[in-house]
Amino acid sequence: MRSKLTILFLGLVAVALTGCASLRDSTAGLLGRTQAPATVAGLSYGAIDALGAMEGACRQLAGAHGAGRYVDERLLNDDWLPACRARIESVRQSRRQDRLVDDAYQAQRAHEAELARQRAEQARIRRNMEAARREAEKRSEDAADNAQARLRERLADAHILSILDDVPDQPLAFAVGQASERSMKNFLACLEVGYPNQGYEVDRGDDSLTVTARQADMLRGDVDIRARFVNVWDTWMLESLSVAELTARTPQDRFMLAQNLLAGHCYGIDNLMQRDAPTTSDRS
Repeated sequence: MRSKLTILFLGLVAVALTGCASLRDSTAGLLGRTQAPATVAGLSYGAIDALGAMEGACRQLAGAHGAGRYVDERLLNDDWLPACRARIESVRQSRRQDRLVDDAYQAQRAHEAELARQRAEQARIRRNMEAARREAEKRSEDAADNAQARLRERLADAHILSILDDVPDQPLAFAVGQASERSMKNFLACLEVGYPNQGYEVDRGDDSLTVTARQADMLRGDVDIRARFVNVWDTWMLESLSVAELTARTPQDRFMLAQNLLAGHCYGIDNLMQRDAPTTSDRS
């Protein structure tokens, strides 16, 4: 009999022990208390801490859950859980704003970097263009210098210079009192360089000089070029200029014909000519 009572006692103890947890939960429920949840807003307490929201209600929930304490159900549902969810959402919103600000900052930096790259590229292009311009100018200046050097050599070898060796070399003029930058002998030498001839006829007077280049080589064929000068006010004024049957007698006509004859092979290189056509209509 005693052994049967012992077995019954042990069975009642086992039943009591296995039902302790459910009994405790039932008792807590009757008292309006419950355990803190394992997650809030889908986050474990470790994730909430990693998010940076482990403060206030979230910390109280984490402590209660970690200790397995029962808490007042109304306090849990009306205070801690809403406050913790609000804290989580606030941190999430702050993180989103931080990301937006960071994205905007990175976009601004990228935009500024692109502008700086464009400015640098434009500056590089300008430098290259300026270098190319300077190089082109240098080549042009070198070519002009070489052309002028060759022209000076050819002019120095002109036969007319030896023929007129004892004639004073004065500025060429197309009208009285309007001396050009080119001298009379330089003008005749330029004609010879541009249009090689078969010889000269020279007629000299006290204050006049007529020079005829025989059979000058021109595109239209071999023609005579005749220039008549008069000595006026320390200049040799070109009184008339003839190419074959064409004769220029007015200052403007003499200037234009002389300029056209010298264009390219001499005038286009040294540019020594009166800058403006004569304004007088003097036919002398």
